[in-house]
Amino acid sequence: MPTVEGFTPTVLWTTIYGLFALCLLFMVVYKVYDAVRTIMERQKQKRESAKPDFAEEVSRKVIEKLEPRFQKIEENLDKDKNRLDNHETVIAGMQEGQKAMRDGLVAICQYLMAMAQYGNIGDDSKEMKDANAEMTRYLATLIGGGKSK
Repeated sequence: MPTVEGFTPTVLWTTIYGLFALCLLFMVVYKVYDAVRTIMERQKQKRESAKPDFAEEVSRKVIEKLEPRFQKIEENLDKDKNRLDNHETVIAGMQEGQKAMRDGLVAICQYLMAMAQYGNIGDDSKEMKDANAEMTRYLATLIGGGKSK
């Protein structure tokens, strides 16, 4: 070792070499430690996977994590089913109401046609005949399912 006679370039280079050597030594020791730890973890996993209940344990953990999500999905599906059932009930009621209104409109139209034909309204004028023909066409479309020409 050189004698220290102050801060000379030789001392500086020796110090740098020493620090560099310590860093290399630390890195080598850390790499060896990391390699040994990795080997030990692999051996531990190998031992655990060789156990007969390992698959059951893994599946139980997966089910425990997924169970809350499945429960929430089931709740949402139940809500959606109730909502759809309510909509179907409302739609069925609307369809019954439309059928009743159509039947009433047919009855009114038939009554008006009878009044026009047998009530001597308008003395069989051209306007009355045209209105009667139009009422007949409209009544036919109502009875025929709502299809007009």
